[in-house]
Amino acid sequence: MLELTKENFDARVTDVPGAVLVDFWSPGCGPCRAMEPVLEAVAERHPEVVFAKLDAAAYPDIAWAFGVVSVPSLVLFRGGVPVGEIVGAVPASRVEKLLQA
Repeated sequence: MLELTKENFDARVTDVPGAVLVDFWSPGCGPCRAMEPVLEAVAERHPEVVFAKLDAAAYPDIAWAFGVVSVPSLVLFRGGVPVGEIVGAVPASRVEKLLQA
């Protein structure tokens, strides 16, 4: 999974034409850790989607810019535009549905 920072966020998410799923997470968040294997499994089935994560505690300005107020939050970007979001720990089937948005 691609690690995002303030320095590479635009180049890796908002300036790309394809689909990017960003996991807004925090190191001390139990549900965030629970989502890691779920996202890894979904990523294996969807090589056409870039899976990335951003530490919302380290970069709160980016999280706020996209309306993220709770972690974990998954935001799907297509062509640099947010097109869907899931808040909370969810099963792989919910992530799959988000990717179809």
